Amino acid sequence: MKTKPLIVTGVLLAVVAVLGLYMFGGFNEIEVQKENLGEISLVGIHYKGTPQDPKLKSSFEKIESLAEKNPEAFINTIYLIEPAGKLDTMEVFVGIEKKWAEDLSSFEERNFDASSSIVANIQAHRFVMPGPKKVQKKINSFAKENKLEQPEIFIDQIISPNKVRVIGVKNQ
Repeated sequence: MKTKPLIVTGVLLAVVAVLGLYMFGGFNEIEVQKENLGEISLVGIHYKGTPQDPKLKSSFEKIESLAEKNPEAFINTIYLIEPAGKLDTMEVFVGIEKKWAEDLSSFEERNFDASSSIVANIQAHRFVMPGPKKVQKKINSFAKENKLEQPEIFIDQIISPNKVRVIGVKNQ
């Protein structure tokens, strides 16, 4: 007799979880296409260390302050080494397009040929957004299916908290 309320509660929780996932965009498809973005020139900060280091937060804050000055500017990240945990070493470049930065003296510059890039657009709440490996796998599958060169570098453009654009380019 006591299992019936337990089953009903379990079913209700499952329905609420699926509904929440749907509302946050968890079922949204990753849109992938080939695009000619020309030359991408970024300026920013190269960071190598642990995810909890205040220098990482400072790097993001510095680039965010530049991006906030122009509504068309986006934060770009290139993860060279992804951290597996809080104490693992990570390596990331945090930047902004060169045209939006005034003083370039304190920044590192990176240029990419994106004339035949593969772009993935993701729209979902950050709690249900697909992970980088899944997006990279989708981009690589698209390249293989369309007989395109496999991207070696993935530039994450953070358009908004709920929208990310991942640009796959060849290494130069």
